[in-house]
Amino acid sequence: MAPKRLTSRQKELWSEIVSSKPAAWFDAANSALLLGYVKSIVSHEILTSQSDAIEATLMEPDADLKRLNRLHIMIERQSRLIQTFATKLRLTQQSRYTPATAAVMAGKASGVRPWDEGK
Repeated sequence: MAPKRLTSRQKELWSEIVSSKPAAWFDAANSALLLGYVKSIVSHEILTSQSDAIEATLMEPDADLKRLNRLHIMIERQSRLIQTFATKLRLTQQSRYTPATAAVMAGKASGVRPWDEGK
């Protein structure tokens, strides 16, 4: 169960991530990592949304390029945090396969791609 102090979006992500793994994957020892991972993802989403709004006005003379640059720096920092948390929680592909196994699995790709779901 997601911690009560999380926002609704953070709880949603927490549930998605926890339900995507076997029951014993997460324990009390790595709950802080999962908490950081979820918060980093939501922060990244918020920053990206703000960046998108500014990028939509780039052709206008009053476009806030300094703010956009600061947002891009923060987005990059959040991306690195997300990657670090995902690696530490063993959620990335590289943490699950040896290089040889990964090559074999890549050749056997099947099923619906995540970006094709819901089409």
